[in-house]
Amino acid sequence: MQRNRAAVLSAAVRVLAERPEASMLEIASAAGVTRQTAYVHFGTREGLLASVRDELSRRAFAVLDAAALEAGTATEALGRFLDAAGTLLAEQAAFDHAGSEPEADASRHVPVEQRLEALIRRGRKSGEFTVSLETEWLVAAVIALGHAADHQIRVGHMDAQHAAKQYRSSVMRLCGAKH
Repeated sequence: MQRNRAAVLSAAVRVLAERPEASMLEIASAAGVTRQTAYVHFGTREGLLASVRDELSRRAFAVLDAAALEAGTATEALGRFLDAAGTLLAEQAAFDHAGSEPEADASRHVPVEQRLEALIRRGRKSGEFTVSLETEWLVAAVIALGHAADHQIRVGHMDAQHAAKQYRSSVMRLCGAKH
């Protein structure tokens, strides 16, 4: 039973990345199960979409955990954070966030914001990052720049690799990090 649920969720991430309008039948077929099985596990398409957003968040945290933000200098850690963010931009840009709830999306950002805030505070304390801008402002600006990079990919103005490079350069400059 859990294997079917995991298969549907995995297929949904893949299929929706390619075709955000894909039906439950298409997703179920890609998972090798019936449409009814998909509905049993997720109830509705909206329920499946919510589970996909949760799965993408889980993957995002795994990528950030792998970045080892506590290790090395703050500048090195910020570079790893930005590399991780670039990976996430490429993976998640294709997923349509339509229908997502703003409150739920905001709550998904909290752990990222907390890690970023700790990193920026460490960089400011060590003298690696600017102290002319408030920590909270830097956190908000880094998140906003990530959304801007995501938008550029979604509207076709940049590919994920170029957007990630622009994002990295912008954040490093904003923070005053030597890179």
